[in-house]
Amino acid sequence: MEILNNSKVKMSIIIILTVFGVYVGLEYVLPLFAPFILAYLIASGLLPLVKFLNRKTRLPKLLGGILSLSLFGALAGMGLFYLCDILIKQFVALLKNFPIYLAILSGYLDEFCRGCDKFFGIKLGTVQNFIYTNFDGVLLIIKNKIMPVITTRSINLLIGIAGFVGILLIMIVSILLLIKDEDKYKSGIRNSAYYNEIHLVTSKLSGMGVAYLKTQGIMMILISIVSTAAMLLIRNKYALLVGIGIGVVDAFPILGSGLVLIPWAVISLFQQDFLTAAVLLTAYVSCQILRQTVEPKLLGNSIGIKPIYTMMAMYAGLKIFGIPGFILGPVGLVIIITVVKEAQNRLS
Repeated sequence: MEILNNSKVKMSIIIILTVFGVYVGLEYVLPLFAPFILAYLIASGLLPLVKFLNRKTRLPKLLGGILSLSLFGALAGMGLFYLCDILIKQFVALLKNFPIYLAILSGYLDEFCRGCDKFFGIKLGTVQNFIYTNFDGVLLIIKNKIMPVITTRSINLLIGIAGFVGILLIMIVSILLLIKDEDKYKSGIRNSAYYNEIHLVTSKLSGMGVAYLKTQGIMMILISIVSTAAMLLIRNKYALLVGIGIGVVDAFPILGSGLVLIPWAVISLFQQDFLTAAVLLTAYVSCQILRQTVEPKLLGNSIGIKPIYTMMAMYAGLKIFGIPGFILGPVGLVIIITVVKEAQNRLS
């Protein structure tokens, strides 16, 4: 009985220390090493190409790394440039058509105000005058309070961009050094006294990372299909484009498909287009059901954790670490479970 109690005490201490260590590691240590972890992942992705060039053309690893990284940077840069080009063109088009949209919105607002006047049985124009009067106050608040904050944030943004460029240069050098001396680093890690323990955790995390990306890909496809079907039902001209767009937006934990579907459904209700509103709301509910049921099951089965625990880890991570916690929560859970299981095996 005393041995059993000692084992329980030891396991309790191990669990507490592991949870505390994971929290400290993710909250304070990870940000310090994040650029180097990202550099390691990029270097790992480029290594097959570097080795191929080295094997076929005897090109030194450093030169192969520079060539591979340049190709990767060019492709990423072209993709980013193409995306920014589309966004800028659409933004310019929005600015050109803004007076038209403002007139349409003003018409809807006037109609809404008249409806409120009739519903509450008050004098026509009362709600409209109230909104326009307060709108002037809102503009004053934007001018005096919000605009100075935006200006300050803009300065901070410029400082942040300068810092980002510095971090990017450090990452590029780190990637090239990791590629050049890959064999030495691998040999040093394998000869480390803690190699088995570290490899046990990193292999689990690697499997979880693949599982997470696979799950998000499947969810994006499913939600895009549901959204596209909804667009076809309401005879939208851009059904496929809009459906895929909603699927991409839904991948972000804070945004979700409701960012597009709910306002659209509300506007349709005000326009008395009840069929469109019903289809959009049904699509939103279907997306939420998929997200809440299918995602935890896919992710939970892939990383060997029950779906409810995965969901709890995502929620706890989101509360503790913010948006990155959506990923860091399950990562922390995998580390805790792996360390605790290994400790149990050694104690038994």
